[in-house]
Amino acid sequence: MLNVTTKTGLVEAPETSMPTDPGPFDCMPDLLAAARVAPVVRIPYLGNHAWVVCDPELVRVALTHPELAKDVTLVPDWMRKPGLMLGSQPDPEYARTMIMSDGEDHARIRRLHASVLSPRNTEKWGERVSVKVDGFLDELEQSRSGESAEVNVVTAYTHRIPLAFISEMLGLPLEEERRLRSITDVILYSSDYPARTEAVGALYGAVEGWVRDPAPLNDGVITGLLASSDGPDAAVTEGEVVVWTLAMVITGYETTGSLISASLYEALRRPAEERPQTDEDIKAWVEETLRVHPPFPHPTWRFATTDIDLGGYLIPKGAPVQVNIAAANRQPDEGADSFAADRRGQGHLTFGLGMHYCIGASLARLEAQIALRGFLRRFPLARLSTGTAVEWESEWMIRRMSVLPATLA
Repeated sequence: MLNVTTKTGLVEAPETSMPTDPGPFDCMPDLLAAARVAPVVRIPYLGNHAWVVCDPELVRVALTHPELAKDVTLVPDWMRKPGLMLGSQPDPEYARTMIMSDGEDHARIRRLHASVLSPRNTEKWGERVSVKVDGFLDELEQSRSGESAEVNVVTAYTHRIPLAFISEMLGLPLEEERRLRSITDVILYSSDYPARTEAVGALYGAVEGWVRDPAPLNDGVITGLLASSDGPDAAVTEGEVVVWTLAMVITGYETTGSLISASLYEALRRPAEERPQTDEDIKAWVEETLRVHPPFPHPTWRFATTDIDLGGYLIPKGAPVQVNIAAANRQPDEGADSFAADRRGQGHLTFGLGMHYCIGASLARLEAQIALRGFLRRFPLARLSTGTAVEWESEWMIRRMSVLPATLA
């Protein structure tokens, strides 16, 4: 029975559960199960509650709702837990990130990022991704030894691509690229909050070091942003260079690696003749992967600036709100395993909607297409291993494969 609040006459969102702590499991079945409870649900979180919008149409409303704001100043104190990326957001006077800002702050940050992620630059970056893909494929080919050659495609290929690319894009030397992987793994997946706190500090410290002493860096995004921070007419502060670089590392590396892994997983579990063949097939395959396997099943937070009526459900003022992209991308009767290439990902919301639509969407798509096409052409008879299981790591906001075992026949 649904509870109706006497004050507003709106329905109180029922409570259910989702896996909010990271672990070695696949969160997708739980996220879809929560969506079957109600269009809007409440999740116990950090001793309080978070509201989650699950219905596809209500998700679209929530993504563009003017009273569901993203400004960092709206984060309640109880969510500022050390070790959580949200709790590690800097003071707004120091710098704001694109994903935790609204209005003119958001528009200014987005304009400055748009020059880096312009269509011309994306084409140029694509050429560099192709070079890196070919190099990693060469290594795979050299390492295999006949029919028994089994590799974990995640560690040997899919996550190496965006890490190497984002490192080059930022202008990092090779030793800093290696450092990034170990730090970000702890931040994203460790259930040890003290370790996460230490890793967040290590990442901030690394980025601050690059910004304050850029001499060892190659020309790239960091040096470009720093050039805009000099002089009386500076468009960017040094603090913003630090914070924006951090955001690029997290969003540009982990999510793209997860997308590439899931694209290859869906291909390798099928016979060779059912895999994508043409460039158009590849594009459609990546879009369907985005629909079925969103790397961020719940994206970044929103906060209610007033009591909100969302489909008859009450979202109270001050409530932290998530949108269940995993459920919104599917029809009500779809289960967790529902990949169908001929759908072409139609209608998915994985990159968001409205002013906060992912500014790096085109680049992420391009990286995944290049990586998928390169692997399938180099190893057309590769298949999932029969002796080692696929393994996932996830919680309710982040989902990736940790083991994608393949035989490179």
